[in-house]
Amino acid sequence: MAIIRVEKKENYVVLDRGLLNDARLSWKAKGILAYMLSMPDNWVFYVEELMKHGSDGERSFRSGFNELKKFGYLERFPVYENHQIVKWETIVYEVPQNLLSQNVNVSNINSHTINQQNEALLNTDFKLNTKLLNTDSKDIVEFAIPFKEIIDYLNKQANTNYRHTITSCE
Repeated sequence: MAIIRVEKKENYVVLDRGLLNDARLSWKAKGILAYMLSMPDNWVFYVEELMKHGSDGERSFRSGFNELKKFGYLERFPVYENHQIVKWETIVYEVPQNLLSQNVNVSNINSHTINQQNEALLNTDFKLNTKLLNTDSKDIVEFAIPFKEIIDYLNKQANTNYRHTITSCE
């Protein structure tokens, strides 16, 4: 077998491999997430529009979309004006944001698994190593959670001033 690749000068996407190795996600959910992450950072997502870019149909799309919400890759929330929903906001995460609430072992932080050549590409102060629910593999998947960027974004949106650092884990 061989993989035939093209030279990537334009029209390509760089993704964290963790989402592709997340055995909790179906191929459908991985495809939806990869498509969404291929868009610019300020892209506005409309569910009806997203469904038009695949051939799976509404039920299939929604089940994949719900997987992404369930496992922390997606958040959707309403925006209200005068007590009425005027639109829905969607936040897409390249790494799941709810790992700490899912009985995941975070005590096994291993700096030896960090790829030193790509250190400049990482957007995080914290490296989390976790085993996903894949019984066929003993690979450890590495997630880089960009706490500072997330908290800065939320502070800007809510006009607050929370810190991204944790003083106690209890």
